[in-house]
Amino acid sequence: MPMTWLNQSIDDPNLVQSVEDLIKAYPASSRVIERLVNYYDNKPPSDRDIKRRKLEDKNALSSDEILRIMDVSFQLPARKKLDLIITRTRLILYNPKQNAIEVQYNLDDLSQLGGACVPSPDKAVKSYTYTIFLKTEDVIVFNTQEKANVTLKKPDTEDQILETNKHEVISQLITEHARVPITQPSKEFFRSTGVSSITGKQEDRSHVIGYLKAKDGFLFFLPTGILFGFKKPTLFFPVSSLASTVITNITQRTFDLTLTLRPESKILGSAGFRTTKDGDDDTVQFSMIEQSEYGGIEAYTKKVNINDHSMTEERKAVNKGENQDETNEGNNGDDDGQDTSENDEDFEPSDDENEPLEFDTDASADEEDDEDDEDTEKQTSKELAHEEEHEFEDAVMSENEEGEELLDESD
Repeated sequence: MPMTWLNQSIDDPNLVQSVEDLIKAYPASSRVIERLVNYYDNKPPSDRDIKRRKLEDKNALSSDEILRIMDVSFQLPARKKLDLIITRTRLILYNPKQNAIEVQYNLDDLSQLGGACVPSPDKAVKSYTYTIFLKTEDVIVFNTQEKANVTLKKPDTEDQILETNKHEVISQLITEHARVPITQPSKEFFRSTGVSSITGKQEDRSHVIGYLKAKDGFLFFLPTGILFGFKKPTLFFPVSSLASTVITNITQRTFDLTLTLRPESKILGSAGFRTTKDGDDDTVQFSMIEQSEYGGIEAYTKKVNINDHSMTEERKAVNKGENQDETNEGNNGDDDGQDTSENDEDFEPSDDENEPLEFDTDASADEEDDEDDEDTEKQTSKELAHEEEHEFEDAVMSENEEGEELLDESD
């Protein structure tokens, strides 16, 4: 008997046949499967279903489209090549192969603070990474390569091929049409000199390597704020959100950088990320930064007028207290550093032969020498006893021999 509800809800013939076979093998499952199909038929569309939808007409966007940057490599919110489309009201990530909108955002939902274009770190081919943050906790991250051409499409004009300075042109277009200022690194604000992991040669770069908890990433000190990326989470700390910085856990090779946020300030791109607390202030700590980067970071904080609390009196007092606690712990509370855990003058021998001996902590080198002498005397006594034993055996043998001679003479 045909199942009309099944054919009405599923347009894949192979899937329909598989479900029918399953119901024939297990008739009792028919009611459960029907309820499941009805549930999904009547379920309201999710946010992702709304964002990602098929376009019935390939030219549906043309009437509202201002700019299309074709075949762009995205990292977030999805790792794939898509077209970046800007309309009068929306920013759209469009999949031309499937003729579908992957994700779309209202231009009013884009943050005016988190746009950036920076050189992509540790890439064999020179590339640039772009970030567009939303007012919510989302972020858009995509890349362009210096050698690969980029095609621009605008209504009623011929396609434009970008061959040089692509990142400059794209940054300008996004700033103009998406109303998101795209900032770039400036040597006036920050400069780092390090060794490339690709070429092994010394190079100027605009980032430092750091860790956010267990996740490694790159810190960019930009005129508008500090960018950390480009995995999840990718974060942006606007200068206006930063109250102070503190350098801690300094070793011979690395140090940690702690950012203290202003009250009720916001971190862009912080989906799933939570700050920590230092007193009543929210803080974020980046660890394992190379010592050579200290000068550049210090100069940056002064340039953007962020307070450096690393050498404040309060911080010095805390560090001094910590050091004193470590010293006291190592000395067990004794001022002269002597080990006073045991008083040998109170030692009294026990009558119990099974009781373990107590170790005398004040044993001197002379006592050790006495022990050596005692061992020598014991060895000497053993040797004398051994010699006396041999002498006794010789005397017995001599007496036996004399007895045998007397017997022979009497015979």
